[in-house]
Amino acid sequence: MSASLAAGGSVMPRLRVRQLVAPAVVAGLLAALLLAPEQPQAQADICQRHNGAAACRVW
Repeated sequence: MSASLAAGGSVMPRLRVRQLVAPAVVAGLLAALLLAPEQPQAQADICQRHNGAAACRVW
């Protein structure tokens, strides 16, 4: 019996961790694509909705 199991602790197998990390990374990428617009006009609209026009001039 291994030391960690003898002490009453549970050990998550490495394969299980990989099975959880991959979907979490995919979910994070999908959330970033859906929540962050890629069009500059959309970003400008969001900025101007919350700030003045002078604050949104970045070029």
